[in-house]
Amino acid sequence: MSPRQQMVSPAAQRIDSGLTGPLVFVDADNTLWDTDGVFARAQLTLLSLVEEASGQQSRVEDRLDYIRGFDQALAEHHHLGLRYPPRLLIQALALAQQGLSQREAVRRAWSDGSQSGLAAGMISQIESNYIELISRPPELLEGVLTGLRALALVGARTVALTEGSRRRVMRTIEHHDLVDYIDRVFEAPKTARMFERVRSLARAGQTIYMIGDQLTRDIRPASEAGLTTIYIPGAFQPKWERQAGNIAALQASTFDEAAALVIGVEKDARSPQPADGEQDYLRFQNKT
Repeated sequence: MSPRQQMVSPAAQRIDSGLTGPLVFVDADNTLWDTDGVFARAQLTLLSLVEEASGQQSRVEDRLDYIRGFDQALAEHHHLGLRYPPRLLIQALALAQQGLSQREAVRRAWSDGSQSGLAAGMISQIESNYIELISRPPELLEGVLTGLRALALVGARTVALTEGSRRRVMRTIEHHDLVDYIDRVFEAPKTARMFERVRSLARAGQTIYMIGDQLTRDIRPASEAGLTTIYIPGAFQPKWERQAGNIAALQASTFDEAAALVIGVEKDARSPQPADGEQDYLRFQNKT
């Protein structure tokens, strides 16, 4: 499937620095904005509603870690990954309230969620509430606006990538007034093949970067396609991320740091290199 793309806004006035900078692909969720925070609040609310409906209280110390254990167990086995239907999570949690282990509750939610003890209407109500909560616009992460401005000033073209809904990403870009800094939005599974195909957006000699928060979904496939990658570790690391091991990449703690790395690499690449004899002379001078 070819990536679906869209210009951010036909009427957006682009910042024109007069420079031809790099092409920068950026993961949207949890790299530009705090999608994880939106889901965390929604998941905790969902757990409370399931407890209220079932008349049972979960006896756990870390409620977010508890519900995310079920969330990841369901995602690992669903073809949609973390985008599986929320009713499965509701049913699995309700089954766990009956004393079942996480593994068994997840298995039964998959096979026959009707045994959860919750009425179909209640499940639909909790699911609708959850969907409304995760639809709220997330907050920008630290350094995003500063970093996007810095990239624009050096003539970079920034393209946002998502495996979710392009329309949702577009709404968030517009909500935070980022239309002057993001040229396009692509919706597609982030695979090495996808990155190889979108390389065609680059001009001759233009360096291509990928900035993302997941090693498995952002950094590894981009690296395999030959892009320069910058990893910003996210606040939430799914189990499969923790098992990914080491993947060669530049690393930054915030988006503005990642942008500074891009600008620094570009500056070094464009700086004239001294001749061999001159380099030896400079090295000698530095020792004295």
